[in-house]
Amino acid sequence: MNLKNNSALLACLFALIFTVQPVKGERPSAPKLLPYNTVVYLRVNDFPALGDDFQRTSMGKIRNDATVSPLVDRLYNEFINAFPQIEDELGVSVEELLELPTGEVAISLAVTDTGRPMFAFIADVGDNVDTATTLLERAEFEHINNAGDLSQEMIGETEVTLFANPGDDDDVYSFIKEETVVLCSSELMATHLISVWEGTATELDRTLADNRKFTDIMRNSVGAEDFQPQISFYADPLTLIKSTTQDNFQAQAALALLPTLGVDGFKAVGGSLIVGPPGFDTMAHFHLSLGSPRRGVFNLLTLGEGELSAEDWVSNDISNYGTMYWDLEKMYAELTTVVDSVLGGGAFENLVEENVNTPAGINLQEDVIAHLAGRLTFVQQVVDPDVLNGQATGLGFKLKEPEELTDFMDSFIGEKAAWMIKKSHNGVTYYQTPAGPGGPPQQAAPGQPNTPQQRPGAGNFRRPTPTFAIIGDTFLLSDSELIVFKAIDTHQGGEDRLTDAEDFKLILDTVRSQTGEFKPSAITFSRPEKGLEFIYNLALGEDAQSALQQGAENNDFLRTLNSAFLDHPLPPFEEISKYMAPSGGVLFNRPTGLHFLSFSLNPENQ
Repeated sequence: MNLKNNSALLACLFALIFTVQPVKGERPSAPKLLPYNTVVYLRVNDFPALGDDFQRTSMGKIRNDATVSPLVDRLYNEFINAFPQIEDELGVSVEELLELPTGEVAISLAVTDTGRPMFAFIADVGDNVDTATTLLERAEFEHINNAGDLSQEMIGETEVTLFANPGDDDDVYSFIKEETVVLCSSELMATHLISVWEGTATELDRTLADNRKFTDIMRNSVGAEDFQPQISFYADPLTLIKSTTQDNFQAQAALALLPTLGVDGFKAVGGSLIVGPPGFDTMAHFHLSLGSPRRGVFNLLTLGEGELSAEDWVSNDISNYGTMYWDLEKMYAELTTVVDSVLGGGAFENLVEENVNTPAGINLQEDVIAHLAGRLTFVQQVVDPDVLNGQATGLGFKLKEPEELTDFMDSFIGEKAAWMIKKSHNGVTYYQTPAGPGGPPQQAAPGQPNTPQQRPGAGNFRRPTPTFAIIGDTFLLSDSELIVFKAIDTHQGGEDRLTDAEDFKLILDTVRSQTGEFKPSAITFSRPEKGLEFIYNLALGEDAQSALQQGAENNDFLRTLNSAFLDHPLPPFEEISKYMAPSGGVLFNRPTGLHFLSFSLNPENQ
């Protein structure tokens, strides 16, 4: 299809695709209709129900808050009024487009035996068939107007319209059946859908619901008490790549290396989103399906399991936290095996020697890797609320013998990295790289709180101050010395600890209730209100407001936005934060692959 000459046709079709939403009819659901060899799949079970469920979430409640809804309604109306030409172009109004959805919608990509991809879009429109028909009729008109061929044919008992261009393989087949709109890119796909739909399919016409990769992932992605997801997705990228590169010699040569690397053990990926399940705000599943036993690069996933409570250096001031049990020493050995299997025996050791050991004057495996105990911890904290990069990050590595690594660091830095700055905070040694022009951050004046202030960066940005220290049994590095100072103070008992916080305990209890027979390899904890407050304050800050007002002088969109904010100012953040609740996540290393479950609690259930 000539895209350049068919913009109006594509506008009609894409408007139909992205605004049509699923009424459950008598037809088979998308998994029982789409072909077995579907490699990309996205489905919304019921759009109207999804909208109703959204209203019960934190974001839905914020949107409907009496102090926020006037602004949202104003912006919505401005959006509607900004596109009066849509009705002229498509033959239907914006309101009609937004009211089109009534049930299930699915978008998919399948591959044929010859490697040709086939696109399909399925959407129930219910009583809005007339609106959908108007859109298709306008698409037909524009297609003919641009010298395209238009024809009708019968497939089974269904009349199908073919949009074709002479000399172009990008055809589009469309039909409306039982209040459902279907668009697809090949006659083969249209024939499969209709034959399954009408019950004339043979045993060879298997569907996605027969695909073991797909069903295994979907089985792992249901909610508590088998609560069904509103949104589900699935992808089989290896099959897609192998099928579509059959005639590409270079691609096939690269694919021939996959068994050596063990990448052929990757089966598929998929998951789901569940909105408003009992006791939760949202719940999301993500499943990476792997073969067993794992080989090659997947042996690098040397995940373990252990204590879920936060370490005693993690402050209650953090906004995000995550901890993972990952045996990096074992991973290093597996990486050696993988690289050597491709490049030859001793190749990895030579690479490390030439690029790390010799230049740095160390033995990476003995001096660093051997000291790691297999637990990694990630923290984030707002250290400067007035700059865009005001949220700093810290990464902690649990150690086997902290004293041994301390001795090595003192020796290494004293002899080979004298350019690093050695300091002390509350009796704990820490190291910093030079901070660039202006030097490193200065220590607080005598008598002042022992929390050095970071010098500002350029413009509205914080200058990172890379800092690391050994705190208890953890090697902590961060892009801000304030993260390290806070960790030292917390470890020494001078700050509240995350592990004692009620919201963290609540998330931990929820994680434990979800583990079942599998022990987790990692957990996450987040306070969304802290991140939202950071963005909220930046947006309402003097710099952002001044920029908006200046931009409004010459930009219609910014002028509208500025006017809406002036007429309907946002409330104090305390009015918003009451709708927020903590969220968490848990990673399982299962025999069938990796499964990550993330969730946010419902504030009413705290």
